Amino acid sequence: KAMIAQAEVYVYECDKSKRIVGFIGLDDHFIAGIFVQAHVQSNGIGKQLLDYAKAIKSSLKLQVYAKNERAVAFYLREQFRIQDEWMEAVHHEKELLMTWNQT
Repeated sequence: KAMIAQAEVYVYECDKSKRIVGFIGLDDHFIAGIFVQAHVQSNGIGKQLLDYAKAIKSSLKLQVYAKNERAVAFYLREQFRIQDEWMEAVHHEKELLMTWNQT
């Protein structure tokens, strides 16, 4: 939450309702988070937000819990690579550093 508050935030607005249903937060080249409301997930909104970030940045990186298999699979599909992994100290969960570079 603290990272998002200090990040550049780009939103996805639903055409019909004009409500924000998703956003991506960037801190320089670090993705602080991508969030899409549950009722509109799997409709390509996260991909569109990520594609926008890729269009304005030459490289991106993020941290994600390994147990979040859906998110890890999404980032792997989007050409991110796992660069490092470690045991997160507070929750004792394996965390991954993933990176993407423009080709």
